[in-house]
Amino acid sequence: MSVNEYSSKAWMSPGTKIRLLFTYGLTAGFVSSIAISGLLLLVEKSVSLPVGTFYIMLSSALVQSQGYYSIDNIIFGFILHLMTGSIIGLVMCIPFIVMKGKSLGSLQRYAAAYGLGFGFALWSFFFIPITLWIILPILDASQDKTIIQEVPAQVDVMFSTDKLAMLVDRIMIGAIAFNMFYGLLAAIMIKSLFEYRLKKDSAL
Repeated sequence: MSVNEYSSKAWMSPGTKIRLLFTYGLTAGFVSSIAISGLLLLVEKSVSLPVGTFYIMLSSALVQSQGYYSIDNIIFGFILHLMTGSIIGLVMCIPFIVMKGKSLGSLQRYAAAYGLGFGFALWSFFFIPITLWIILPILDASQDKTIIQEVPAQVDVMFSTDKLAMLVDRIMIGAIAFNMFYGLLAAIMIKSLFEYRLKKDSAL
């Protein structure tokens, strides 16, 4: 069964389309967010930031707190990150559902390019505005507070919010790679899931 036949026959049911959209989109977004979380932790360790600083800033952006280091803030930020990433994955999946025929075939063929482009757009229209309009004002309002991670039997890891604000430019530039990697991984996963469904239905 070709991509054209699959798009015209197997996906005629609106219920099937919605089910695939949520299943594949949310799965790809969730897994990609987990991967990004691992990279974020490695970066924080490499630049001597307290582990979970990103999630503290994320949770502070929502509840308008001042970004104190606590496990609760980190967990809340982590959950928020996974939820947001899952929803974005769902949005990324929409073209795979609505496109048909040659358009769907082209999207499948150039899924990697689609993912990279989506990731760049995500950085431009989502990450940058949030950083400039929400995160930076929170850091400015913190008035050089110190984020401290207390590690048993080890030297405490600490970082001032003023120094963190000075790194914002580097963080925004570095975030391009993170967002594009997220888009690439999510697009490849969505494509692979649809190809698996195609092979599975072809065998019936």
